[in-house]
Amino acid sequence: MSEYSVLIKKTEKFILVNYFLESVLSVLDPKQDINLLPPNTTYSALGKHIRENLSKSREIDFDELRAIMSLDSDDIFLKSLEQKIKEEFSYKNKKEIYKNMDFLSVSIMNNIIIITPWHQDSLDGYTAIEDENRKWVRFEYPIDISDEELGKVVMEGFKYCTSIYKKK
Repeated sequence: MSEYSVLIKKTEKFILVNYFLESVLSVLDPKQDINLLPPNTTYSALGKHIRENLSKSREIDFDELRAIMSLDSDDIFLKSLEQKIKEEFSYKNKKEIYKNMDFLSVSIMNNIIIITPWHQDSLDGYTAIEDENRKWVRFEYPIDISDEELGKVVMEGFKYCTSIYKKK
């Protein structure tokens, strides 16, 4: 059962899509490009960008995972990402970047697209949102939905994101 996934971060200033390398742990590919989309990106353009990143997500073996982890690549990648965001949007610090951010993942598993909104529980951390039956909130769609429809359901999925930093 292969899974391919991306994490989408959204603020009032940008949308960022990062893809994962999948092993016993999911890790961000430290070699991926950092492309910050404007928040008013069309549904079609967003859906296309998400699909492009999903196509780069792949399974890796334990040796490749160990190599990435030993170089602390995840931390280095996140620091360079934060630096680019600070420079491009004049943020002063990490807190300004993350305090109004929504997190959502898009995965492909068993030929189904799964959209999972997340609860922000720390500046750059997130956990599952549970419904009243203690099941994760997630939405499933056929793999062949159009780019426009994918972009639309992702933007709608952000409405379910919650955060310790936002008042209800």
